[in-house]
Amino acid sequence: MVEVADSSPENGNGNKTRITKIPGIKLEVSPGRDVIVHVPGTDQNYRGTIVGNDPYEFAIAKVRIPSKVRKQLSFGSAVVLRYIHKGTVYGFRTAMLNFITSPTPLLFFSYPDVIEKIDLRQSSRVRCNIDATLHAVDGDVECIVINVSETGCKIATRDDRRGPLRDMEPDSKYIVSMNLGDMGKLKLPIAVKNIKSRKGILNLGTMFLDSKPEEMDQINRYLEKIQRLTA
Repeated sequence: MVEVADSSPENGNGNKTRITKIPGIKLEVSPGRDVIVHVPGTDQNYRGTIVGNDPYEFAIAKVRIPSKVRKQLSFGSAVVLRYIHKGTVYGFRTAMLNFITSPTPLLFFSYPDVIEKIDLRQSSRVRCNIDATLHAVDGDVECIVINVSETGCKIATRDDRRGPLRDMEPDSKYIVSMNLGDMGKLKLPIAVKNIKSRKGILNLGTMFLDSKPEEMDQINRYLEKIQRLTA
């Protein structure tokens, strides 16, 4: 099958994000992959992990969804999933096949007909210099956000492998707190997707997790402000 390229409307930063549609059989849902689950009609996302799949038939994600949202779901209900793979965000609408809560919460969903992908390297990434803090289990780490987009950010910090980041590896999860000046502070969960160390500095490519619409709006408004002041 041939991939079909499409262009979405402007992403809020004056740029167009290029979206490519690919067949659903190319779905990358190997066990251990982080996914974001969204139930249409709600304003919340839920972070989950793929725990199994029957290729081209269905996949299973371990994800906790509140009971009041679960009550809206039934066989065939639409759900939207997103995940990141090799610097590309993939998203698709699919049908829920089942949801169980015991012995652990599992969402069964069918393979989609079509997947949309956005290459993070082609999406709008705005250079910036935002004072920030990484919150890890063993303590906080001062850092700087050096670029940001609607899907994630790049963080620079001192390479101290004896500190709170000593156990960091791809897919490690933290909280980043960004100081957006007169727009206030924004605290978001992130997953580290790539790690580069050079001359004592760690550069971390990250993806936002469990982001709410109002948080994305705050980021968009900040990006627009940066572009206005640096154009």
